[in-house]
Amino acid sequence: MFTFKTNKPTGKWRSFHSTTHDIKIKRKLVGSIDDAHPHKIRLTVIKKDILEDGNKNCDWKWIVLKKKSESLEEAKLFLQENYEAILKRYNLKGIS
Repeated sequence: MFTFKTNKPTGKWRSFHSTTHDIKIKRKLVGSIDDAHPHKIRLTVIKKDILEDGNKNCDWKWIVLKKKSESLEEAKLFLQENYEAILKRYNLKGIS
């Protein structure tokens, strides 16, 4: 199952940074949820071909799911309900 961690900015310059919402599996970071509306879900996946995006120095890439949620809770619920389908379709970087 997915777990989630919210990181609020701290320090002197915190007003310049937004809150981040990490998506994890077995304590490994596999994606994030945008803090701004609409809440988009981004995942890190292993490339099928190392040259598919022209960058041969990195074996993974970010993808954005089509689902745009009205709230952060809706995005989390969508991920939990579609956990098996996401794992079958994508080779997530954090758990490969």
